Amino acid sequence: MSPDTSNRTALPSVASLAVPIAVETLLRNLINTMNVFLLSGYSDEAASGVGVANQVINIVLMFCMSLSIGAGVIINHDLGAGRRDKASVSVMNSLSVGFLFGAGVSLLLFLIARPLMTGVGLTGKVYGYAVEYLTTAGLSSVFIALSQVLSTIFRSYKNARFSMFVITGANALNLLCTYLAIRFEGSLPFDAVTGVGLAKLICEGIGVLILTLFMIRFGYGFSLKNAVRFDGKRVKELFAVGASSSAESLSYNIGTLLTTGFIARSSLGSLALSAKVYVATVNPYEQVVGASVGQAGQIIAGKLIGAEEYDEAQKRIRSLWKYLVFFNLAGSLLLFAFHKPIIGLFTDDPAVIAMTTPLFLLEIVINFSRTLNHCFNGGNRAAGYVLWPAIVALVSLWTIYVGCGYLFCNVLGLGITGIWIAMATDETVRGLFTSGTWMLKKWQKKYRSSPGKSGGDQALGS
Repeated sequence: MSPDTSNRTALPSVASLAVPIAVETLLRNLINTMNVFLLSGYSDEAASGVGVANQVINIVLMFCMSLSIGAGVIINHDLGAGRRDKASVSVMNSLSVGFLFGAGVSLLLFLIARPLMTGVGLTGKVYGYAVEYLTTAGLSSVFIALSQVLSTIFRSYKNARFSMFVITGANALNLLCTYLAIRFEGSLPFDAVTGVGLAKLICEGIGVLILTLFMIRFGYGFSLKNAVRFDGKRVKELFAVGASSSAESLSYNIGTLLTTGFIARSSLGSLALSAKVYVATVNPYEQVVGASVGQAGQIIAGKLIGAEEYDEAQKRIRSLWKYLVFFNLAGSLLLFAFHKPIIGLFTDDPAVIAMTTPLFLLEIVINFSRTLNHCFNGGNRAAGYVLWPAIVALVSLWTIYVGCGYLFCNVLGLGITGIWIAMATDETVRGLFTSGTWMLKKWQKKYRSSPGKSGGDQALGS
């Protein structure tokens, strides 16, 4: 049975999705940047501790993004095929899964913050600040999970701008609260680091509350009945896409934590660790626009696949790549050109600033290769073709990023630069594989093999 084209919503433009996604992502990154920037004036140890703890929060964020990717696939397949009643099931099941996952992670981080930071290799004041921040900010995981899924819902219903405005307001409030927590530390019953963590917790919660209320008002698939009645096929597809994405994201972020330990144990441990934290704080900005264009392409491809327009989906993803190359390379080159004054905002130590120069140079290579993953891996995920890309990603991450990272950093004595060389190699290997699988149309086999089913039904039943 072919999809109901009479109910199918018109496709949004790439720009109408990519611009709000980019702004929302920039604002999320801004909070981590401003936390480290404000805390660097308070204490270098506090900035380093919060920076390392934020890597754990980033792992949570990546998991939540993976869940939202799975949610986006099932919702967009339903909407693309005109099945708005089924889209409501996909929406509410995704929110329920996000809540259960986020609540579990919030509790887990509260319980294991100390052994986790010990395992990373932190000691002294840096360790104390990291634990303090993680036990507080980690509780926001439930709100982070719900926020990611809610943003995906708004994007799927072609209202990406609203979630952008809500995140803007929440981030502005977070920034204000962070400043006040540091500025008036002596007048508060807790220190500045705990205050920064509480600010994140409260503001994430406010953002989720506002998005939920307006989701109900706009009627974006809200149904309490569907929140507690799970559709096995849709939840399976959500987890199939989300699990493969999260396995890749988890491996990357665990690898980042391990390589942080490699850096901490290198000959220039404390200086290199500071350089790593400051570079990791600013380098996400160089790929925001490219990643957002890739996410927009994934949403559009998902709707086209749900509508059985497979060749058009193939064409749309392929045509986006040149734009991603332009934006990612432009961002990397600008950041390399101005990296010294930018890092100078965080530290005045010339040794730390000099240590970042080869890292920003390697970021140019890394972000070129990331265009392949942002574009073509996004297409694979929109189609639900995730198993083999995930397997290749896991092998590459653990053998090249982690394995070669240790070899280059600690055995060959290249230090932190060795970690970035391994990162560039890993990103290139994964990018070449994902682009190759998309160009060879591997993802189309499961759809075209059952022409009697609609694209969305075939995906959910695969």
